[in-house]
Amino acid sequence: MADNIYLIGMMGSGKSATGKELASFLGYEFADIDAEIEKKEKKTIPEIFAQSGEAYFRNVESLMLRSLSSRAGYVFATGGGIVLREENIQRMKATGKIILLTASAETLWQRLRYSKDRPLLNKPDPFGVLQQILSDRETIYQNACDVAVPTDGKLAEDVAQHILKLLGAKR
Repeated sequence: MADNIYLIGMMGSGKSATGKELASFLGYEFADIDAEIEKKEKKTIPEIFAQSGEAYFRNVESLMLRSLSSRAGYVFATGGGIVLREENIQRMKATGKIILLTASAETLWQRLRYSKDRPLLNKPDPFGVLQQILSDRETIYQNACDVAVPTDGKLAEDVAQHILKLLGAKR
C-alpha cells in the first residue's frame, strides 16, 4: 500500500522538523533517512563524504531508501540529494506521496550558515554553492513531487498543517 509520505527538498528546507510534526498529526512513524544512514554506517554524513565520497554515500542512500520504503505508515525526511537518482524517485512514487518543501536561497542560507555538518557546503563560497545546488536541483524537485509547499517564514507545525490540508484534498 502506498501510504508513506516523503519530504524532499534542499538542505535547510525543514524536512526533519516538518516530518516529525506531520507524523505526529497523522499518527504515523517518522524516520530521517540521513539519521538512519548514520546509524547503519556508524559515521556522520560528513565523515562518510570525507572518507568514502559522495558516490558511495548516494549508493548507501539508495539502499536505505529501498529498505525503509517497504514499511507503511511512515513520514520520511529524505536527504536533499535523494532525487539525483531516478530509481529513488520511482521508489518513492510507488510507495507514497512526495511533498517538496521549498525555500529561497536566502532563507536556506539563514538556516544553514552556522551548520558544520553539511559537506556540500564546505567550500570557499558556501552561499554561492548553495545557490548553485538549488538551481541545479529545482527542476528535478518540481518534476518529482506531488505537491510543493513553501516554508519561508513558517514554523514546522504550520507547514505540516498545510500539508495535511493538501493531502486531504488530494486523496
